[in-house]
Amino acid sequence: MAGLLDQALALHARGELSEAEPLYRQLAASDPDNAVLFINWGHALGGLRQFAPALAAYDRALALEPGLILLHLIRGDVLQWLLRYGEALQSYDRFLGYVPDHAEAWNSRGLALQNLGRLVEALQSYSRAEALAPGLAAPHLYRGFCHLLMQDFARGLPLYEWRKRMPQPMEVRQYPQPLWTGAEDIRGRILFSYVEQGFGDTIQYYRYVSFALAHGAKVILSVPDPLVALLKNATPAVELSGRDKMPAHFDFHIPLASIPLAMGMRADTIPASKSYLSAEPGRAAHWTARLGSHGLRIGIAWRGKEQIRGLEGKSFPVAALARIADLPNVRLISLQKGDGIDQLAHLPAGMKVETYDFDEGPDAFRDTAAMMSACDLVISADSAPAHLAGALGVPCWIALKQVPDWRWFLDRNDSPWYPSVRLFRQQAMGDWDSVFDAMRRELISRKV
Repeated sequence: MAGLLDQALALHARGELSEAEPLYRQLAASDPDNAVLFINWGHALGGLRQFAPALAAYDRALALEPGLILLHLIRGDVLQWLLRYGEALQSYDRFLGYVPDHAEAWNSRGLALQNLGRLVEALQSYSRAEALAPGLAAPHLYRGFCHLLMQDFARGLPLYEWRKRMPQPMEVRQYPQPLWTGAEDIRGRILFSYVEQGFGDTIQYYRYVSFALAHGAKVILSVPDPLVALLKNATPAVELSGRDKMPAHFDFHIPLASIPLAMGMRADTIPASKSYLSAEPGRAAHWTARLGSHGLRIGIAWRGKEQIRGLEGKSFPVAALARIADLPNVRLISLQKGDGIDQLAHLPAGMKVETYDFDEGPDAFRDTAAMMSACDLVISADSAPAHLAGALGVPCWIALKQVPDWRWFLDRNDSPWYPSVRLFRQQAMGDWDSVFDAMRRELISRKV
């Protein structure tokens, strides 16, 4: 078996986890008392996002070797991915009982507390992590998210800048031109702004260019290449470029997500309008004709990206919409791309979801925007399609986990970002039934 173990370890070291994992499984069956083997197997399973069997592997290793203290920290992280935040908190506390000055553990503990809705305690845990490791970016950033969730922008926005110091940021740019902080006069100057984050963030944050334009600047905005065509229809209009293109000349620069800090934005001064995007007329006409006018047309998107810890659990299974699909006159129209499409092959008996080929070219969301404009309603997870619907001014219901991403705040069913959006929140962690029951009742009350 030594040769098989060497092969598994070599595959693992090269990142070939799908090939290493079955070898670990085979080895574990023949050597069930090898704690180190189970740890490696757990690492491979976790890398493959198979968190339940990863937890079982770590628990087996701990049962064999109770002195493996670090596994309490690791299993806490796995439990968070499984949305078992109470158990994760216990695991972190167990680890901290042995290693009380571990900053990363205090940060992870804060995230578990935040997801349990215990925000004051979460802030205290983040602060403890900051005190232990002042240069560690994550506790500052997550404390910022917690303040923003509480609509405390004065504290949250400065801490949000710590995103630039994360070990693997999406993008950090350095230029010889000065950073605009909001204090400098930019009237008549060229301001180069750029997006560091994902599609949904780009669509949501586009509104911030209005701050700079109001100060008299000419704005050149760099966005992910697939969004350039979509944002050409945005208002107010600015000069757009792809991600890797830099203007020949500019006077100041600023990340788009840093403009709110520069302008001292607060929750009650979020720039909002009924819509600031529009579908291309030709595409809108095409999709209006293709979808037809019969029935209540509901566009649906059920899965978003959950690659970053803290964003787990925001997607819902498409089957959860069965209670809406069974209403008379309702048509569910898939707006989902990529991950999650496979769920359409396993719908509950009698549930129908219409599917179309769309956004097949290099530009993202151009067809999606047109399809949304032809729908009566969009129901979405917390993902980029929700932001697109809100920016278009299309009526959109967003299904949210119990403690959501900071931008949706707490205890409200509307959104200052998007007047056309309504929020439906879980009553308990993982409880999507209550969310879609509430949506169903709302549709019935409207006599669809």
